[in-house]
Amino acid sequence: MANTMNKQARKVYEDGEGGIHRLPDECLAKAIGLTSPADACRAAAVSAAFQSAADSDAVWERFLPPDCHAVLERAVHLVDASFKKELFMDLCDEHVLLDDGKMSFGLQRSNGSKCYMVCATELEIAWANVDLYWRKRSDPDSRFSKVIELVSFCLLSIYAIINIKELSPGTHYAGYLVFKLTHNASGLGSSRQISFVEVDEQRVGKVYTASLHPCNRSSCELDRECESSTMEEPHEHEQEDDGGGIVVVRYPRQRVDGWLELEMGDFYTGTSDDATANVKIALSEYEELQWKKGLIVEGIDIRPKN
Repeated sequence: MANTMNKQARKVYEDGEGGIHRLPDECLAKAIGLTSPADACRAAAVSAAFQSAADSDAVWERFLPPDCHAVLERAVHLVDASFKKELFMDLCDEHVLLDDGKMSFGLQRSNGSKCYMVCATELEIAWANVDLYWRKRSDPDSRFSKVIELVSFCLLSIYAIINIKELSPGTHYAGYLVFKLTHNASGLGSSRQISFVEVDEQRVGKVYTASLHPCNRSSCELDRECESSTMEEPHEHEQEDDGGGIVVVRYPRQRVDGWLELEMGDFYTGTSDDATANVKIALSEYEELQWKKGLIVEGIDIRPKN
């Protein structure tokens, strides 16, 4: 029985790769377009018949955001790609600058969801216009022309606001402060320092105690545990606060591009009915008023949370 089935299967395959080659490319493309970018790449490796369909513009157009071309019209430099797959991969590999360099835009490789980083100079930072406290400067490691460095100040308030229509609908997002520390950075780990997210001025999710100083616990093996930005779970530990209670403190992780990032909070985008909502992603400390210095901010990264 088994031998008979194997012979039948072999005959079907020898008659033309299971008959797949007889299907029009547009039929294959429609089917593959209902899967995912990763599945399309795998399909392209199956056979020549699959490759032609899986690499087609008809498939990869479905993986690009519907307003992708409108977003790219805001690009600082012309984004040129001969094929939709090439455009998709380019946007996954590297962000493009938008709006005169005020933010950057890219795609998540797994499903084509939109990702943004808001430049530090476009963030709302308390007293950022006073050179005594903050200064703008260039940084060779940054994608933006300017970063902002905290010289010395006693309070901290940093936030980004983005309209939810800029983001992919029905998606779980998180906001990340992207930064570096100078060798003499201090005062950035107060137990009163918090991060949170608001949607239309309504707080969503939890308020987190946030340290910008990397975790120094020998038991947590930070260097190995936090080496890759693909590790999406926040790095956090329970510790005792000043009042004797227990709080969960979030710590930054090392990114593959050399910067640190702190997950500030997460939220869901809804349907088109929520298109007018503004999302605020914030970090603040204005209770303890401990003097702080040595924080270099590149921006706030807003990307899907896997």
